[in-house]
Amino acid sequence: MERIKITNTVRLILLSALLVTGISCSEKKAGIIMVSDLKCEYRDNPLGVENSAPRLSWLLHASERDKIQSAYQILVASSLDKLNNDTGDIWDSQKVKTDRSVQVPFQGDELGSCTRYYWKVRIWDENDKSSGWSESAFWEMGLLHPDDWKGKWIAYDSDHAPLLRKEFEIGREVKDARVYISGIGYCELSMNGEKIGDHVLDPGQTDYEQRTFYVVYDVTENIIRGTNAIGVMLGNGWYHQTAVNHGRYGWKDVDYGIPRLLCQVHLAYADGTREIIVSDETWKSSSGPVIFNNVYAGERYDARMEQDGWDTGGFDDSGWGKAEPAESPGGTLVSQKIPQIKRIKTIQPVHISNPHPGVYVYDMGQNFSGWARLRLKADKGTEIQLRFAEWLEEDGMIDPASTGVYATGVVQTDTYICKGEGTEIWEPRFTYHGFQYVEITGFPGIPTKENLEGIVVHTALEETGEFECSDSMANKLHQTALWTLTGNLHSIPTDCPHRERCGWLGDAFLIADMSSYNFDAALFWSKFIRDIETSRRGGVPVNISPGRRFGGQTPDWGAAFIKLPWTLYLFYNDTSIISEHYEGMKFFMDYMDQIAENDIIHKGIGSLFSPGRIMPQETPPAFTSTALYLFCSEAMARMARVTGHEEDASRYELLSRKIRKAFNGKFYDPAGKTYGGQEKNALALAFGLVPEGEAEAVAQSLDRDLRETHNGHIATGIFGSRYIHAMLAKYGYGETLKNMLHKETFPGYGYLFSRGATTFWENWGEESFEDRESHGDTRSKSHPFQGGFTAWFYDGIGGINPDPGNPGFKHIILRPQFVNSLDWASARYNSIHGLISSKWENTTDAFIWKVSVPVNTTATIHIPTDVRDNVLEGNTLASKANGVTFLRVENGQCVYKIGSGDYLFKVSDR
Repeated sequence: MERIKITNTVRLILLSALLVTGISCSEKKAGIIMVSDLKCEYRDNPLGVENSAPRLSWLLHASERDKIQSAYQILVASSLDKLNNDTGDIWDSQKVKTDRSVQVPFQGDELGSCTRYYWKVRIWDENDKSSGWSESAFWEMGLLHPDDWKGKWIAYDSDHAPLLRKEFEIGREVKDARVYISGIGYCELSMNGEKIGDHVLDPGQTDYEQRTFYVVYDVTENIIRGTNAIGVMLGNGWYHQTAVNHGRYGWKDVDYGIPRLLCQVHLAYADGTREIIVSDETWKSSSGPVIFNNVYAGERYDARMEQDGWDTGGFDDSGWGKAEPAESPGGTLVSQKIPQIKRIKTIQPVHISNPHPGVYVYDMGQNFSGWARLRLKADKGTEIQLRFAEWLEEDGMIDPASTGVYATGVVQTDTYICKGEGTEIWEPRFTYHGFQYVEITGFPGIPTKENLEGIVVHTALEETGEFECSDSMANKLHQTALWTLTGNLHSIPTDCPHRERCGWLGDAFLIADMSSYNFDAALFWSKFIRDIETSRRGGVPVNISPGRRFGGQTPDWGAAFIKLPWTLYLFYNDTSIISEHYEGMKFFMDYMDQIAENDIIHKGIGSLFSPGRIMPQETPPAFTSTALYLFCSEAMARMARVTGHEEDASRYELLSRKIRKAFNGKFYDPAGKTYGGQEKNALALAFGLVPEGEAEAVAQSLDRDLRETHNGHIATGIFGSRYIHAMLAKYGYGETLKNMLHKETFPGYGYLFSRGATTFWENWGEESFEDRESHGDTRSKSHPFQGGFTAWFYDGIGGINPDPGNPGFKHIILRPQFVNSLDWASARYNSIHGLISSKWENTTDAFIWKVSVPVNTTATIHIPTDVRDNVLEGNTLASKANGVTFLRVENGQCVYKIGSGDYLFKVSDR
């Protein structure tokens, strides 16, 4: 029986409760560390692992402070019985003296395709006391070699979404059964009448001629004695953008061909024999009830064409044709490791209006991505049309302009044709929409709220972060950023969930940190980095990945190719992603070197969407591109050093000094202590470009520009907007920042919300301009780059920062900002090493800060006072408290080193 899945957050809360309340636990002894949450390649008990040296990680828990791991032992066995007998026949690491508990590479025997391996770990603490063995976990390898694939690609050329089926007989006891399937564009798998898995819009989008995903399912419980049937419905997805008799929708530069399927059912019998059922010409095929589907245009479903029982044994398929052999898409078949797209939650409508006869408009109360689920009773042949939009016209009708009709040529539309058999419940399979409003026409009678609900659909990343504070505006901004981000996670980070749905690299750069605090995003970003790799085809990264050729190639957008591996290193101590893409990143750096003129790069898209404009205003592309050039050279120097490329590291360090000198020679006004504007000053501070000793003066210029030149309003493009909040807070301009956050007039967040925004808009909420093709209400109302700054809620307000010298939050820098502008704030982040918590409050006479640091990590904590004698930990002077070491006074703050555990700091007489 499959174990109930408990999320990391819930598990950590339960373990914390055990440790705090003293509830009995078989392993709970004073001073003993507990081992839990074994992960392989970031996942719990994963299937389809392809890494020849899978990386293993675990979490540690203890009731005492300042606990570390001094050694580990890993056992990997070919069976659970052997593992339970403490036999590691595949690998016994023996006792390895190290404090490393994440990204530990397997170093045992060669791993075989489709083989399951069981493992466990124990550790020794700083006193050489053993933890005892953890619970067991497993991983299972995928199809590692091309000749492991015995099946053929098959297809059925139809105007409709094709159905493909295969029957097979089982006469013996089945011990294990797996399905390995790649159905592109999208596929839905069922067996014996039951849908397999909870995935939707599967598999994820790739450059299909470069690589194609397959998905692994454990179907042991779905196999029956006797006749079995496997059924697959195929959708166009991103593979097939042309639909017969409907034209081509969306971006017209990529179309690979008709949908196709590759599938294998691997059966392991209790008697030790094995069998493989493969996709080939013996499969049967037919047209299905999805008579049209397109990711941009929507789906049309005719329930009268359903074939009951088509995916069960004994179905009469004599009228079906034979599946047709199809060409391979050409790419490497790769196991889909990224978390799948799923139905996340259900949203109930908040209002229904009737703006015209026969037209009803549902307001879902929230802009999101997904689709609508329809429920009704109607006569056979009744046709219901659903159209989706983010905005309403003044007369209450939907206004689909912001969903990109001018670019795609279509309004997002789903159509359902009733079969007339009682209550019918329907939702689409092969499309999704970005919307808040649903227009329904053709409904028999007057619809109610019970007839339609919203289904939120996106990549199911596990939540790792929580933030809340005393400022309601900050909380609203945080939630708005989350809705915008999740609305654009669909196996790639899209720019918007309707008009383009493209993986623009510049957008990815801006949301990398924010997404990594809020979600376990390691596999998501690893996948997208590989999309950048395949899309560049050995050259300079293209501005959109995967699959788009029209986006061009610019150094500022290409900087994401450096930023994303750097983010994975910082957050997860992932050096393998650096090694995998190192030569490609070097190629990109060489490209920037070549186009730089005296170390200044003039080429670039620039910082778009400053208020009232799309294209840059005060900040030229040369400024932003050169600033990013410096960021890339510094990140590359660090990444080169940690992967053993010392000569490259020295070269990039020298380059960084040259870029900084050239940048300041061109852009800095030493007399005025300014770079010439709000955005320029913010970016120069954020990227460390300011000459030594001048940062305070430049920050003062930033503050002055914001207050005096722009009357307290933000005036930055998308790059400046990412960093201005943190820079104002870092240099002590909290009141200016707080005033900016609460601006009710244009351009301000309050103004944006006053216009009805529930997600961040592409622009700043401008009223319509004459040129509606470029401005105003035709722009998207869900663009996550505008919320990238909310990473500052964690690393700034919460003060939870990674240390580049000890990545993966092995060492944590705790340094909160904005402490004089809020009554309280709370940030929690589930790092790869465990839960980090920072909760502070201002009382009438003290600053109180509760901090939790995971076992096997340390932290440097910056307390907001420069008087040591004012700092207590619990009821003890902090410098004398257990697990606390005073380091220094720096920038008006007392700095301490702390070990793992829970702490309560109090600063009196501030």
